[in-house]
Order: sequence, then structure tokens, then C-alpha cells
Amino acid sequence: MNQTATSAQPGPVSAQKPSVRSALLVGSLPFSNEEECMTRALDALAPVLFCLPDGEIGEKSPAFPKGNRIAWVVYAIEKMTEDQTNWEVVKPPVRGEDGMATSYDHIQKLRPLRSPAEMPQHVRLGYDDFFRSSYPIFKRLREQYNRPDLKFQLGVPTGFAMGFAFASQLQWLRYTYAFNTVIAREVNAALDEAGNDVIVQLEVPPELYAAYMLPTPLLGLALKPIKDLLSKIKPGAQIGMHLCLGDFHNHALIHPKTLGKMVAFSNKLVDEWPSQHTLAYVHYPLAEGLVPPPLNDGYYAPLKNLRLPSATRLVAGFVHEGRTLEENKQIRDSIETERGQAVNVATSCGLGRRTPETAEKLLKLMAELTV
Repeated sequence: MNQTATSAQPGPVSAQKPSVRSALLVGSLPFSNEEECMTRALDALAPVLFCLPDGEIGEKSPAFPKGNRIAWVVYAIEKMTEDQTNWEVVKPPVRGEDGMATSYDHIQKLRPLRSPAEMPQHVRLGYDDFFRSSYPIFKRLREQYNRPDLKFQLGVPTGFAMGFAFASQLQWLRYTYAFNTVIAREVNAALDEAGNDVIVQLEVPPELYAAYMLPTPLLGLALKPIKDLLSKIKPGAQIGMHLCLGDFHNHALIHPKTLGKMVAFSNKLVDEWPSQHTLAYVHYPLAEGLVPPPLNDGYYAPLKNLRLPSATRLVAGFVHEGRTLEENKQIRDSIETERGQAVNVATSCGLGRRTPETAEKLLKLMAELTV
């Protein structure tokens, strides 16, 4: 066990509640562009955010009228689809009005035309380009809202997520680490420019899905893509983990009957966390897309067994428009009872697939739930 993991404590860290909880925005927001996303987020949550994503809109076009970044890794898959020199489309997508595939089953399938060793030299996903575009706007808004301590949040998948597009599961596994090389290169470019001003959020729905499919003794297999990517990110990075259930078109990929496996996955990740990086936070998704989180107190009981380093924020992703303010408070209080301390609040995933009106409601709910 490394030094960071050694500081992890089982169960509640402190019985003393801080006066104000923090809030986290997981990533995407459904507004017109990145500047509006960040502005609206700060209007609602400036005092309680510790980092800020840019809202992940991307480029709008007739093909993608709401932007090409609104659906997480689908953005990267579309970049690959356009690149006919290095990829062959085996099965085209079935697209909806927003230009994205209509479901997980209708995402396009691709065949690589380069070996895993060659692929990183021929692929650019552009996460560093979006950072360069948004970071100056972020710095200006941070100054405007008098939050000099606020960090820029850069969300990326691991290479394992690219597997949604592979026609062959064997190729999926063979190319995972090659894509980690590409993602790490782009993350490192952002870190070279902004350093400690960036928190890199790793988003891991396929790894969490694998964890739920695997027996507990084999959970380490699900961590391999995460650990490989972490090994390729330059030392000293601040990392946040988004343990995502999937939220494509507001529909979850994973439907956990219990949080026990998620807790075991998180604890193993903490136990094996590399000492060269800081684990800034772990976000636990507690709702499934449009399905609100349970009101049953017992559902949250496994959270008492979470082990986190003392400096790592626990972010509970329960805030949901399908619950009233009082119901959201009940869920928050159930979690805090299990933990013996206040928790930071969030929705279960990014809000880019919600309507702007619903997103505004959720921003307001989050603000009320930090009190």
C-alpha cells in the first residue's frame, strides 16, 4: 500500500460537520456555449464550487446542433469516425436529432487500420484544444466572481471507454492502453500550461460496469485501465474520480441493486492509488439517469465502509429533479448519518442531456443542499 492509501481511514473520518458543504458539477451543461455554462454555474454556485468544468458543448453544426461534446466519449468516437485514414466504419450509427447515436446499442462500430503501437502517432482527440479555448474564459470569470482558489476541471475518459466503438472485443482490449497514451498526452499538455490550477477528472463508467460484472476477488482487473492512464499522466497531478453509471440520453448503463460493489471498487482504487498523484475527490453516482435515487435509508448503508484519504473529498451524486427539496435533504442526511460527517453534493452525472430549465432547477437544488 502506498503513502496516499495508507492515510485512508475506514468509515467516518470526523464527526464534526463543516459549516458549508461544497458542490461539484460533473461536466456537461445544456446551455449555448462554454462561457454561458460557466457563467450560469457561477451565478448559482460560486461560493460552494471547488472546481469548475467548462460545460462541454464543443462545436455546433448542422450535424451536431447542440454541440459535439454533449455526450461524453461519443465526441471522441465521432473524431475517430471522421478519420477514414486510420479507421474503417463497420457499422454506421443510428442517429437522433442531436446527431448522436440514439442508444448504447446504436453507437457506430469501427475497425482500426493501425496497430496499437502505431495508433497514438495518428490519433488526436483534442481535449487539450478545448482546454486552451476555455481556460482563458475560466480565468476571467474566476476573477469576476472573486474565487481565486477555484480550479479548472478537465474531464476525460480512459482508453477503455473507446471500446464502445470497437467491432471486436479483443481489439477493444488491445487498444485500451494505446488510447491511454493519447489521452495522457493531451492531459499533460493542459498540465504543462496550467499545472496545479487544473483538476483532471477521470470518468470511468466501463470500468465500474466491469466491476459490477466481476466477482469481488477480480476487481483489480477493472482498475487496470485507470492505473495505466494514471501512470502516463505527469507526476503531481490533482485527480478527481467520477465513478459513473453511464448517462447516455439520460439512461444509465449500470443498475446497481446495492452500493456494496461500488464501495469495494472505490476502496481498492484508494488502496492502490499511485503516490505521485493527489486524489482530490471521488464522486459516487447515486441516481440512474432519469431514475431518481432511492429514499430507502438502507440503500446508503454501504457508504459507511468507504475508505478515503483524509484530504480527499467525498462527493455524493444524489441531487435529482425527480425528488423534492425535502426528499433530496432526506437522502443527503441518510448519507451523512452513515458517514458521520457532512458530504459534498452533486448530481449523478453531467447535465448536458437535461433541458436548460431542468439544469437550472438542479443548480438551484444543489445550492440549497449545500446549506
